[in-house]
Amino acid sequence: MSSQQQPTINQQTTPLIAPIDTKPIVENGQSPTAIILAIAILIAILIGSLTGLVRVVVLLILRQSKPSR
Repeated sequence: MSSQQQPTINQQTTPLIAPIDTKPIVENGQSPTAIILAIAILIAILIGSLTGLVRVVVLLILRQSKPSR
């Protein structure tokens, strides 16, 4: 006779996430939408600057790797 093992099921509970109090943000006149928009603009500027920097570095590397005549 063969014995069969029953699978055990472990149930894990996730802790509840405390709600964020937005009252201090709204009281100072800064809406969450304005904060998100400002962050998005800063990220867009940063990405544009990094792209330009990478282009300059690549051009400098290509110029140095060309054999001089």
